[in-house]
Amino acid sequence: MNIKKIWLSILQSLTLLLVVFVIHGFGQSAGDYHKVEIFGGYSLAATKTITESVTFTSPGGSQTFSDLCSSATGEMIGGNLQKFFCDRRSFNGFDASITFNLSKYFGIKGDFTGHFKDDRFDDNFTPPGVTQTITTRERLYNFLVGVQVKNNSKEAQIKPFAHALIGAARYTDRQAQVLDLFPQFNFDGQDRETSFAMKLGGGIDIRAGKRIDVRVFEIDYHPIFAGDRNWKVISGPFNPISSTGRRSDNITFSFGIVIH
Repeated sequence: MNIKKIWLSILQSLTLLLVVFVIHGFGQSAGDYHKVEIFGGYSLAATKTITESVTFTSPGGSQTFSDLCSSATGEMIGGNLQKFFCDRRSFNGFDASITFNLSKYFGIKGDFTGHFKDDRFDDNFTPPGVTQTITTRERLYNFLVGVQVKNNSKEAQIKPFAHALIGAARYTDRQAQVLDLFPQFNFDGQDRETSFAMKLGGGIDIRAGKRIDVRVFEIDYHPIFAGDRNWKVISGPFNPISSTGRRSDNITFSFGIVIH
């Protein structure tokens, strides 16, 4: 049984249901509350790694780094690279959602986010005096659906809201290593994972016009439940490369414009 395929099938069904609701909503006569709202804006994600451990296999054997945040691991992989696995890092991106309100206070919501980060980690190992440069290109997309509770009255001025969403997160990391003294150990690979994800939180909208609100802020707890996976090795002596997954406890902050 493929859990990822099951979750993707559920997500597709819920998304189709949301589209049907929205099309139906646009055809309804206006009442005392907004039937449909569309949000778009900037989003900042404070993320943790989805990797619990990493195993590299080369012609000389394999090595597993299971305690990625220990001082011993830092001495082997480099203190700056260790930040990739151990620090909470900031990703810039966008947040877009559409909500069909079934009543004045309850709606079905679909949410799509994208967060991006290009980074570089330089470490020097002495001896033998080798400089290691790791470059990363990370992309994190979320496709989520769920429910929203909010006062959708057309006359409301300040509109707090809360939502609970579930769906899929798609993470990719194109990573390259360059060793100036030992180029035979340079590698290029890609970590890819589709995981179950959630988004729990809320925020405040303020009325700015007949059909426009300003989302002053939205803050969410955004866990991603990553599984084990094998990397796509593009070049280099380390093949295969595998990672064990973990829950990534992330926080996202967004703001923007809501159109009714």
